[in-house]
Amino acid sequence: MKEKSSFSAKALAVIDESIQNIDFGEIVLVVQDGHIIQIERTEKIIISNQKKTQTGKEKKSIEETSVLRNKILGELSSLKYGQLVIKIKDGKAVQVEKTEKRRFPEVEGIYGDGI
Repeated sequence: MKEKSSFSAKALAVIDESIQNIDFGEIVLVVQDGHIIQIERTEKIIISNQKKTQTGKEKKSIEETSVLRNKILGELSSLKYGQLVIKIKDGKAVQVEKTEKRRFPEVEGIYGDGI
């Protein structure tokens, strides 16, 4: 059974492509009104004399990408305003940070024009 997502196919394709191709860096998903409105990809290129393993260069399996994508969608599902940052090291997602913003419309006008 396919999971119904409120995120556009284009956004999901960019997320999948970024997960596949970034070895070191981060993907930032900016959410507004429960929709992804911006995706930022920052890739770091590590220059070193040491030999690195090829784990980052190999294509990640569809299963690995799918598991990470489901975790990302799970975090995004409860996010109305804010951002989700996925940190990638050596081709693997090592950390997900969620920053949520909340608005308090009942407070507007008390101390000026709003918060």
